[in-house]
Amino acid sequence: MKNDLSCDVVKDLLPSYIDELTSADSNKAVAEHLSKCESCRDVYKSMCPDNGTAEENIQKEVDYLKNIRKKNVNKIRKAVLWTVGSLLAAFVLFIFTMIFIVGNPVNGYTDRPAVTEKDGTLYLEFHNPNSAYSYAHWKTHYTGNADGKGDISISARNVLSSPIYSSGDRIIELDLTDISSVSFKGFLLWKDGLIISPKTEQIFSHQSPYVGSAPQMGYVLDALKLPDAEGTMSIQSDSEPYGLTLHYKQSLNDTDVSLMYKNAPIILSLVENMGEFGFTCPDGKGGETNYRVSVSDVEDKLPELYEEYNGKNGTDWKPLGSLKDYTDSVYYFQQLLNVLDY
Repeated sequence: MKNDLSCDVVKDLLPSYIDELTSADSNKAVAEHLSKCESCRDVYKSMCPDNGTAEENIQKEVDYLKNIRKKNVNKIRKAVLWTVGSLLAAFVLFIFTMIFIVGNPVNGYTDRPAVTEKDGTLYLEFHNPNSAYSYAHWKTHYTGNADGKGDISISARNVLSSPIYSSGDRIIELDLTDISSVSFKGFLLWKDGLIISPKTEQIFSHQSPYVGSAPQMGYVLDALKLPDAEGTMSIQSDSEPYGLTLHYKQSLNDTDVSLMYKNAPIILSLVENMGEFGFTCPDGKGGETNYRVSVSDVEDKLPELYEEYNGKNGTDWKPLGSLKDYTDSVYYFQQLLNVLDY
């Protein structure tokens, strides 16, 4: 029964209410009305044989209603506190799980392992660069190829160090008998007997389609081993062959010149539309020595370099058709650096 009874309804219920014949809900509704309505309260008092008893009954009912309200408020407060506490506990559990158990995927570039090969076994030595974190959830996926061999893909996650996962170091040993390649988080580590070095991956990532951007050329050059000498850079992008020239302010010795010739094929391969690379330096006689290397110069020289490398290392590598093809895959780019003895 609703508690918003009209005065007429209450007056009709009063006889039964006084004789305690009404239900508990009706009692509650009538008592609440009487606590607020002076007119009905006077009628109630007049109908009671003892006015004092009537006052006492009304006060009891009022106190009862107050207690009910207080209990309801306490229940609501407890429910709210329980809900907030549960949500807070769930949030803390979620954060704990994400940080200490689930973690984040490792970065195949910054978490790259040290790779060595010996007697048909590949050793991957992982060391977490952040001592506060450990490796967890290692997965190794094997994909078979038509030649009967397969590709290995390894992944892991970083979690905050705890008794659950406490080690940031791990060594994985792989029998290479039926393996064509090994990669970690999408980064190639080994393929057909060739280890891909982190330095190669770094240089390989600085590819550029155009020679016309000086800042981009600066990124390419910063990734390489160049002579420690002051100089400037000029770009030829008005007409072909598009090119890049480094102008050194001091003379270069034979070692530096040899190093520049090793860099030339790498720079020419990394910049898609570059056809020529050059460098200049004072000749010590008041003039300038100018060195130029073109894509065709490198392509003509590569068969000889490959033959020499294969003879020393027992490999049977063959040069690619174009110098630009070496940046199609980090595997072939590593081949190029090995053949150049870079």
